[in-house]
Amino acid sequence: MRLLESNRGYVMTDDYVGYDAFALRLSIERLACLAHARPKLLDAQKVQPKGKAGRADIALAIINKLYGIEREFEDVSDE
Repeated sequence: MRLLESNRGYVMTDDYVGYDAFALRLSIERLACLAHARPKLLDAQKVQPKGKAGRADIALAIINKLYGIEREFEDVSDE
């Protein structure tokens, strides 16, 4: 709490429930990590009716595009 008490904005975390308290108390919006969201979307995709595309498919396609962009810039310096 002390580390983030002066922060007003966004913090990217995993889904650990312990982060809920500081987000509410400090008015910080938590951002979901794609590495943690993706497995849940894969689970949702598995229970979709066969041959039907759903929201999980759309979200996974967007994540895959973002991962592709990250790979393109893997060797680029921070500058």
